[in-house]
Amino acid sequence: MARSLPSLVIGERVLTLDPRPQGKATIDVEALSRHLCILGTTGSGKSTCAAVIALELESAKIPTIVLDRTGEYVELLSSLDPTVLRPGENLVISPFDPKDSYAYKQIEDWISLLDHFSHVSHGVGLSPLQYRVLREVFDNYFHGTRRPLAIQELLTRLEQYEEETNASVLKGWPESIEALISKLWPLAHGVVGKTLNTYSRSIDVEQFFQPGLTIIDLSPLPDDRAKNMLSQIILKELYEEVRKKGRTGSIRLVMILDEAQHLAPNEKGYVSIPERCAMELRKYGFSLVTCAGRPSLISQNIIANSNTLICHMLNNQLDIETAAGFFIGSNVKDSLRRLPVGIAMLQVNHPEPKDSARVRVGTVDQRNILALGLRGSASGSEARLEEIIRAEPL
Repeated sequence: MARSLPSLVIGERVLTLDPRPQGKATIDVEALSRHLCILGTTGSGKSTCAAVIALELESAKIPTIVLDRTGEYVELLSSLDPTVLRPGENLVISPFDPKDSYAYKQIEDWISLLDHFSHVSHGVGLSPLQYRVLREVFDNYFHGTRRPLAIQELLTRLEQYEEETNASVLKGWPESIEALISKLWPLAHGVVGKTLNTYSRSIDVEQFFQPGLTIIDLSPLPDDRAKNMLSQIILKELYEEVRKKGRTGSIRLVMILDEAQHLAPNEKGYVSIPERCAMELRKYGFSLVTCAGRPSLISQNIIANSNTLICHMLNNQLDIETAAGFFIGSNVKDSLRRLPVGIAMLQVNHPEPKDSARVRVGTVDQRNILALGLRGSASGSEARLEEIIRAEPL
């Protein structure tokens, strides 16, 4: 369990017309239990901000996971020697693995997982008919066996189900089953298949609750659909494990979610897995740090349930309107449009709401550590180095 600390340093407070530091900008560790949201357009310093928070969490020995969709955090944080998990290599996981004895609830959980995957990757959830088909296929397979069901085998059983039930003569059945097969087929091939189309797993979810920094590098996966599926599997397992552990007054685990709009879209009537984590796990010691380039594209539940907001430059009017409503102070909209690279607006609502502050993200020492990570990386980006250097004091 993480030791109690008063605050995390995220940078230095600055004035609009005076770049000289006005004191450290901090966030209480306790505030993380009510989540944090980082917003900002591409290149504004959003990823550097998340990396600074990861630095502080690692220093505080708070268990932290970064779901890294592009691989940039592997580079930024390489000097910390984090545990890096890569799909198809040291990250292999069967999504349909009955952990304990056979239970009807597990089937419902697996179908729910596929429904979430369909929502965020294809823009529509499963139909009632697809729920029925999957329920019957799962039930038939696990009747009398505890062996995990590989995705390729699920595809085969869906095809068999279509033949055995004579679905072709039933209105809508062939289309529903073929749609399921089309969505699942890419998950059984290539590096995605090496990761998910398996009967085993290489990780134990309990390892994520040990002190230290773990980066799940999703960049080897070929597209957003594959990244979504693996991310949702991990999030759902963490959700269930945190609930099992019961309530607590301290932070058990921090999850940093990169490009969160992919997993928690602003879709009316849909409640994503990250949203459920944000709304239900506060008292269980689970902290969610979400990063998004477009505030208008991410679920408003995510932003509304974040006790602390950090916003870098935005250049889209709808995004500015969306983010500004969560900040206290005058001329917020104009400020969000004019923020230089590496400067952000900070809104802290713990223990009570305070006026927003202007912050240069990262102290000199923190930025040096991140720059060291980039310089030491084989694929270190000169553009990313320049972004960090440009945030140095004038």
